[in-house]
Amino acid sequence: MKSVKRIASLMLVLLLMLSLANISFAKEKGELVGGNLIKIATLADFEKGTLTGVEASDSETSDGALRLAAGGTEGEYVSQIFEVEPFEYLVASWNADVPEGTYVEVMARAYVDMKKEWTEWLSWGKWTRDITKRRSANTETELAGVDTDIFTVYGSNGETASLVQLKVVLHSDDPAVTPVLEQVAATYKNTLEGQAIRASLAHSLYDGQLPEKVEPTCPAISQMVRESSIGSVICSATTICTILNAHGEDLLPEQVALLCYDSAYDGFGNWAFSVATAGSFGYDAYVQYGDFDLLRNELANGNPVGLSVHYSSSQSGSYPYLENGAANNTAGHLITITGYETIDGVEYFYSSDSAAGSDASCLRRYRADQLDEAWSGRLAYIVHEKQDPSATAIETIEANLVPVEGEADTYVLDTDAVTLDSRFKSNKLKAAGAGIACLTVDGHDAIPDAEKLPVLVKANRQFKYTVSFNGEGTLKFTPERLMGTAEPGETWTFRLYVMTNDGKYIETTFDLTKPGAEETAAPEETPVLEETPEPTPKGTEEPSAPAAAEKDGNGGLIAVIVAAVIVVAGAAFLIFRKKQK
Repeated sequence: MKSVKRIASLMLVLLLMLSLANISFAKEKGELVGGNLIKIATLADFEKGTLTGVEASDSETSDGALRLAAGGTEGEYVSQIFEVEPFEYLVASWNADVPEGTYVEVMARAYVDMKKEWTEWLSWGKWTRDITKRRSANTETELAGVDTDIFTVYGSNGETASLVQLKVVLHSDDPAVTPVLEQVAATYKNTLEGQAIRASLAHSLYDGQLPEKVEPTCPAISQMVRESSIGSVICSATTICTILNAHGEDLLPEQVALLCYDSAYDGFGNWAFSVATAGSFGYDAYVQYGDFDLLRNELANGNPVGLSVHYSSSQSGSYPYLENGAANNTAGHLITITGYETIDGVEYFYSSDSAAGSDASCLRRYRADQLDEAWSGRLAYIVHEKQDPSATAIETIEANLVPVEGEADTYVLDTDAVTLDSRFKSNKLKAAGAGIACLTVDGHDAIPDAEKLPVLVKANRQFKYTVSFNGEGTLKFTPERLMGTAEPGETWTFRLYVMTNDGKYIETTFDLTKPGAEETAAPEETPVLEETPEPTPKGTEEPSAPAAAEKDGNGGLIAVIVAAVIVVAGAAFLIFRKKQK
């Protein structure tokens, strides 16, 4: 009887253990989210999560934000769990103010249904002003990984995740200074057949019926005429610059590029970093996987949209055909969509495509059906109106160019805020505080076909990128070299722009006067024979064949002597060989 009771007791224990095991492996429940976008941006949103060493608050210019607790140097926010439609790919984005010496780091984890297991926390890297520390993390684990900006659920059997949780770390080197997180977002998609997730319009609603057309009123800025060492690879930064300028900023693409550069990726195309740059100017900005409904809604609200595309402008190209494409072939590119219209039954989207060779030629009209094929990954940059009118990522510094005493045409900036030396340009992507300098000439900087642009911005000028500094930080400007078309005695006003990779900016003017004929130093005279006549000017046309060399008066005698020496040397060598034998 005792053995029966003992067996019954063991069975009860086993049943209890099994029930506990089922509970432990049961899928957690989370806050249900419709569509494909999680956005945490209000005080109520932040208070749903767990705050450790950080404080949530709102203000007149913000619905909600996170800061480090007073006196703290590091803290973290962990969101509630979100229950979403099954996804394969996720992109996080954020808006944060990161003063010098601070950073924010955004992470996510996801519950993989087929594995019945959570991934580890995967990071998008550190977002900071210091270009040497601003880098994606490229984390990878067994279940998932983040490659620069995309979180991917691993597997070849249709693995997806349906629970998401976000984490943000805030850090400061100085307890008196704190980063401020305004919002964190995540968008996700599923490319498996029949499992596509519809784009959420929760933050992009147009109040009323969509207009039949939206006229393009956005600036147009070419990346191809920018600073030559980076111009061909800053499409993402140029797109963000174009969108911000459409919202009222007046930025140069190089300014944006220096602020969004990813030192681990060694490039400017990190999607999360790009919209974070827009957010640092006080805008509601995030990445979202989209569709044409989302695109039309944003345009109807007056918000240009950045699209990730790949295309060929010829039908024989390697990528989807896009008639009138600004690039010949591009495997990855960002463009700005600025409006839409239907003409003769065909829907078109207007674009500012920065791959064009001039600002005016950026203005393109793309067929919707072709753009649909070219829209790679369905990724979009969404930027809404500015939340804080005073917010900016740029520190404008007042400075003047002062002539260096005793050195002609040599100047120095009267500020210590920026270190201008011979490494300023070469270290622009390597050392904090370095950057780019360029010039325009007031009244002489108009770009071709400027009248075709819907709106003119600072970027729509002809820039010269030949400015360089010596080890002492001085600049040399030679009027004769810079003012080739000016008349002697004419004065031009030059405008100098200095942009650093930590957000400092100087814009100052100086005047140069082209020396008159009597002021120009006479060249050093070279001695000539008195009998030598003045040479007759010749035409500039090149000869069809090289001209025969003129004979020299002593050339024949020298040739005879050289030949005789060779003959004598040869004879001596033969006699020597004969004796040896």
